[in-house]
Amino acid sequence: MRKRMPMTSGMQAQRLERLKRRYPFVYTRELTKTAGGRSICAVQLGLGDTKVLLTGGHHANEYITSMLCWELIEGYMEAVECGGSFGGKNAAALFENAMLYVVPMVNPDGIDLVTGAITPDEPEYRAARAIAADYPELPFPSGWKANLQGVDLNLNYPAGWERARQIKASRGYGAPAPRDYPGERPLDQPETSALAAYTCCIRPELVLAYHTQGSVIYHTYDGVCLPCADALARELAAASGYVLEPVPPESANAGFKDWFLERFRRPGFTVEAGLGENPLPLSQLDEMYARNAPILAAALAL
Repeated sequence: MRKRMPMTSGMQAQRLERLKRRYPFVYTRELTKTAGGRSICAVQLGLGDTKVLLTGGHHANEYITSMLCWELIEGYMEAVECGGSFGGKNAAALFENAMLYVVPMVNPDGIDLVTGAITPDEPEYRAARAIAADYPELPFPSGWKANLQGVDLNLNYPAGWERARQIKASRGYGAPAPRDYPGERPLDQPETSALAAYTCCIRPELVLAYHTQGSVIYHTYDGVCLPCADALARELAAASGYVLEPVPPESANAGFKDWFLERFRRPGFTVEAGLGENPLPLSQLDEMYARNAPILAAALAL
């Protein structure tokens, strides 16, 4: 088994350049830069009319989801190149059928903190440590989920944001924190503002948002009922072995998938791809790939 290292924003930039050199037909773009000056990039590949958006790395200590996105991109492209299968389906046919958009690392600032790319002698590290000092029960930096402004990006979308703010404030997260602080207002962070704008621009038929806790798929939000989404959710669960579950009440608002469902009334799924304490061991990545390649293939075959 090949040895893997946690992927930093710098490593992603290198991976992006290698991808473009090997597959010149892959289109990439920078969506924005973070407060720390790091790029948030999107990858676009495919030829078809069906649009699928895949996101990872909203939470800093879930950087394994960014790595999963890259494993899926590269595995898919290799299968297209060699005329093979991906997730049990003909890769070339998927490429002809759908356009895949991927934002692998929504939170590069936070990920660089947790992975050690930001060292203790740097101002960003010291500022984050000062925020974390008010939350001694959370290990630092491994317990850090937020961006470096102390905002939990997956609680920063305009879908039940006020409810999320009240719930989290009642639990002690009413100001910048390592996790669970929704920000001063929805989309007040460059990361979430850019991803929302990009989503509105491409208007995907389907969203897959990767996180790590529970090996489950969440596919509902606040009474939004989409019969086609229910059937597709069952297909994705059967393909992957993940269980379909309702979102826990304390986590049921202000997420990217929640906003997509409310804004577009199209299928959106949060895929909790792993199990254990974050950051998850990278030894789980192979199993994650094996379970999620069929999910992505099913999405691209719509």
